[in-house]
Amino acid sequence: MDRLDEAQAPPTRETTRRIADEQRGLVPQADTIRITDASGVVLNADGHPTTSVADRDYFAAARERPLELVISEPLLGRIISKWGVILARARAPHGQFRGIVYSNISSDHFLEEFARVQLGVQGAITLRSASLRLIARYTPESPASNIGVGTTQVSPRLHEALAADPRRGFFITKTAIDGIERTTAYQRVGDYPLYLFVGLATEEYYLPWRRETTAIIAFATLLEAVILALSWVAYSSHIRQALDKADLGRLNAQQQALLDNDLVGTVKLKGRVAVWHNKAMAALFGYEPDELNGKPSRILYGDEATYEDVGRAYREMARGQSYRGQVKMVRKDGRVLWIDLSGMQLPDGESLWMMVDITAVKDSEAHAQRLALQDPLTGLGNRLHLTASLPQLLRDAERAGRKAAVCYLDLDGFKAVNDRLGHDAGDALLRETARRITECLRANDIVARLGGDEFVIVLGGLHGGSEVDLVCGRILASVSAPIDLGGGEIVSVQASIGVALHPEHAEDAGKLLELADQAMYAAKRRGRNCFVVHSDSSMSAGQALPPESGVSNSQERLS
Repeated sequence: MDRLDEAQAPPTRETTRRIADEQRGLVPQADTIRITDASGVVLNADGHPTTSVADRDYFAAARERPLELVISEPLLGRIISKWGVILARARAPHGQFRGIVYSNISSDHFLEEFARVQLGVQGAITLRSASLRLIARYTPESPASNIGVGTTQVSPRLHEALAADPRRGFFITKTAIDGIERTTAYQRVGDYPLYLFVGLATEEYYLPWRRETTAIIAFATLLEAVILALSWVAYSSHIRQALDKADLGRLNAQQQALLDNDLVGTVKLKGRVAVWHNKAMAALFGYEPDELNGKPSRILYGDEATYEDVGRAYREMARGQSYRGQVKMVRKDGRVLWIDLSGMQLPDGESLWMMVDITAVKDSEAHAQRLALQDPLTGLGNRLHLTASLPQLLRDAERAGRKAAVCYLDLDGFKAVNDRLGHDAGDALLRETARRITECLRANDIVARLGGDEFVIVLGGLHGGSEVDLVCGRILASVSAPIDLGGGEIVSVQASIGVALHPEHAEDAGKLLELADQAMYAAKRRGRNCFVVHSDSSMSAGQALPPESGVSNSQERLS
């Protein structure tokens, strides 16, 4: 768009249309790219010569904040009658407002991306604006539905979760749109006014476990109440004097029957050593009957910290309080379990502990979190993962007195392969590219796919810029090597990489990404298949290392 803004005369509609079409090829996710004049009239609205967006909120916002990218609320397009969001930025060379450039990303595009995620039959992925207006919602049962787009129909639990943590979290509730109960993980998309929600149907994922655990928890609750009552009866001096031996024997038999069940693991400890346990306890942890008797409870904990943390509960139990918590414990074969653990103090220094296996619930929660942070096509982190990880990596580098580099990579030639051979071939190319990039990095570096053919690589713990040159050169050489897609199809693509250094160019994660993105476009203008490092007055460019090279490539200066 620099050519458009630097022109002395007002651009013709043909010039505007041609420049917009050229830029459209760089952003396949956008339905179109439009350009307006300062009054808001769209210059390249083919067939709609008088269309104006001056009354749209994003036009006013872009005019008021010319240095920012503006993301609109969901709206129905005037030229292309589709629901979606607008990404707009002002054209303001030398501080003079000349209009805006904006692109429309339709809700249908988000639905295509969301369809790649495995959600089960009743799962859902939802994208909402910061005001919680619905932009796109995908469910396997209604994959192309636009029901509710633009509305703010949400459950009270969502509002409560956002009030507790406006960045990320999870909650369980019935979805307001379709009434299905889901466990939903959410996260804000960077610093943009967008929220992504990934929900897994509680009924579908938890039904087998729920049937069993409902009975277990109900029984455990009843058992706890009965044990407390029996303990009071058994050890109250008034009742002990009133009961004869027959009644006391009958009570003991009933108590033993309740404790020695096959559902809830129960163990009695003295000095944190097992003096008795039931059959369910042995089965839960993979031991033979009576094998745990005389063994210290430490063997059930995977680490000393958890063991000590539970040990601090004895002080509360000594004051008549009970303990309840969820902790990691280990079976005899070393497998880790999540246990819902509850305990109470008994007379004579003994304590009674009951344990229920909740590993299935924890695994489901972790699965929902992974879906929210992982790119389903390549297995790399997605934009949400990058947003969460990048600030921490920068802080680690700063504490160690090292540098970090943010590298923005865009493939050259990917669209041609995708258009000629189809989406399956394009997906295979992206997966192979992700694998090659990962092989060029260290274990503590970050690589994420932002969508389409765009990737971000973050290099931490650097001593100097020469390390960045070497890694970028190696990536360019690896990506440009021919790729065999099978069936006799061998293709080649290249990459353009933009680099911004921390703390030399910026300290803020968002600013580093912005500068690296700008440097990447400079690499494309330079001729592609190269990398460009941002600087204040100029940008330095480097080329891919030849396969036999083991040293850093030379640098050129760009004016």
